[in-house]
Amino acid sequence: MVPIESAARERLVFYLHSPSGDIGHAVHLLRLLAEIKGSRGSRSLIFLRGPYIYPYNLFSKYGRVVRLPAAPSAASGRRLALTLRRFRPSALVTEFFPFGRAECLPEALPLLEAASACGAKKISSVPMPYFTAPERGLEELLGVCARYDKLLVHSPEGADLAYMAKAVSLERRITAPAFLSVFRELRRKIVFTGYLYPGKPVVKRVKTNDFVLVTRGGGSTSDLFFEAAIGAASISDVPFRLVAGPATPPRRLAYFRRLAASGGGKAEVIGSSAGLQDLMSGAAVCLSTAGGSVYEMLALRKKMVLAPYCGSKMREHSDQLARAWLMRDLAGAALLLPADLTPEKIAAAVRVRLGKPVRISKRVKPSWFRGAQKSARIICGL
Repeated sequence: MVPIESAARERLVFYLHSPSGDIGHAVHLLRLLAEIKGSRGSRSLIFLRGPYIYPYNLFSKYGRVVRLPAAPSAASGRRLALTLRRFRPSALVTEFFPFGRAECLPEALPLLEAASACGAKKISSVPMPYFTAPERGLEELLGVCARYDKLLVHSPEGADLAYMAKAVSLERRITAPAFLSVFRELRRKIVFTGYLYPGKPVVKRVKTNDFVLVTRGGGSTSDLFFEAAIGAASISDVPFRLVAGPATPPRRLAYFRRLAASGGGKAEVIGSSAGLQDLMSGAAVCLSTAGGSVYEMLALRKKMVLAPYCGSKMREHSDQLARAWLMRDLAGAALLLPADLTPEKIAAAVRVRLGKPVRISKRVKPSWFRGAQKSARIICGL
């Protein structure tokens, strides 16, 4: 019979609140779960309020899934805390919270208290060096972070933090010095793990007359970019393959396909992002928004034209702009701002990028893409 203490060391609890069409956080958690299961074999309990476009059975392969109510609340948190105590985990891992998802605070605090009561480590899994709190909310953010043992930031150390600080001032909620002060304050808890790349990058040789891959993450934003890219295909010499993303509504997907068909057949619109890495690997150029997948393009040494999603007036987003700047400096990525999103400007940017060799900065190391392995060791080894 296995001693209770030994079994407890293998038990992990994960918490994800990401109910919108943004699939990035769910993808990160799935990659982390896959790495832990493959290398450690730990038993997991997953508290999930996931994207409506992601089937829950994707998570159930990695442990018992508890579906959360529609909105976080203190009452829900108390119920989850009771479940956590019965499970007796060695670690609780919260996805993005407390760097984001502030609405989860009433639900997450009982979980953190229950984890402390049963001796479990508290770990935050954060996709990038970025947080959503305004400057007036930094004291509360730091107070919640103080409850954690480790804050795992899934990007390379010394890569995008400075870019995030430069870009965040565009959101008008915090200054760059105040933004950086949080990372200095938390430096003993933060571990930059590297990007959560699934497996090992396989770089393929491609020809300049191969296709252009167009992506926009899950598909919940950037319709204008996608329409303009379809238009660019009709005036380009290279065929385009456009991945609309799983959050694209069926009627919108049908519209994109009609638009592509009217342009002479040079654009193929794909609904799902399944097999995206194979498409990425085979593309001559990746034309994309600037979500986390730009790190995958970097790992595959791809030529990039990036159109970062910047939000809307008074609801600006700066993280994609920061990543686009980073990829410009590391891999020569071309940058298209919202005013540049016309078929003519997109086609021209792709044409120029096709004609130039890809040169990757010597700063880029293989360790930058081993975040899943490093994170699994930390989570299971604390």
